[in-house]
Amino acid sequence: MSYDVFLVSAVADRDIAKLVVRRLRSLKFRVAFNQSQVDETFDPKDARDATNSQSVLVLWSENAVKSDWVRAAASVGNSRPGTLIQAAIDKTIPYEPFRQEKRYSIEGMTSRKTPEGFFQLIEELGRRDGRTDLRQWLSFGAKDDDKRADWIAAHPADPIAEDARKKREKDLGIKPAPARDAIGAAALAAASLKTNGTKAPVMPVVTAPVASAQPNPLTELGAGWGAVAAVSAAIVGMLVMAWVFRSESSPEMAAASHAIANSRMATVTCPAGTVPRSLLSVLETGPIIDDTQPQIIDDTTPPEEGTDTPE
Repeated sequence: MSYDVFLVSAVADRDIAKLVVRRLRSLKFRVAFNQSQVDETFDPKDARDATNSQSVLVLWSENAVKSDWVRAAASVGNSRPGTLIQAAIDKTIPYEPFRQEKRYSIEGMTSRKTPEGFFQLIEELGRRDGRTDLRQWLSFGAKDDDKRADWIAAHPADPIAEDARKKREKDLGIKPAPARDAIGAAALAAASLKTNGTKAPVMPVVTAPVASAQPNPLTELGAGWGAVAAVSAAIVGMLVMAWVFRSESSPEMAAASHAIANSRMATVTCPAGTVPRSLLSVLETGPIIDDTQPQIIDDTTPPEEGTDTPE
């Protein structure tokens, strides 16, 4: 999993680290932080999370400069240009190569007090993530719902606006859509923050894109049977036309068909020297010769001239 921030701090600075994490997560930054860490071993999981994070935030202090785990994590962040970002929770100066880099002072930070250095730190993290005006969001008080709504409307693609939209849809029982227009989603989130009958600001209404309709299986089945019926009718028509053409327009084909039909009547018994009546229509006219009996030669016929007469 990738993170926006991998937070590095000494075990002894756990309380201030938790406060920083809560503030970052309230701004919808994805933060990797192991609050149950008790040892100083920088294990493979720590190295993987630090490598997969956009920024490695180190909280330097008197305890941090003595921590092998902090120095190892800071070295991983420093090995990738534009990844390491440093904050100081006291006046301790870290060792090289970290002392020359800029450090944002958050000394004295509490749940009720936010030092200027923390605002600058948030602006830098936002710049790296393509987000703007996070300082303004942090400055809103508990009763500034209208200002929050206006901010969300002005930053519809920000993770804060996305989170407000999801909460609003969950309260209304609306299932998340596959795709939503960002401006329309921001308008919905801004409206959800309006309370006490306050008039919502006028905003453009953008209709969310409608997903393409899914094909109806019943409709497709009907269309398929219609095509099959049409093809079947065409085939039957072609067969009928072929039979009519062969029987009426082609005498030769008609005769051939009769011959084929007569061949199927081989089992019919006829007297010797006769043929079935059905064959008379296809045989040549003339007498029928019975060639099934032995022929009798007439010896009385006088021989032709020039031939020898047997003795």
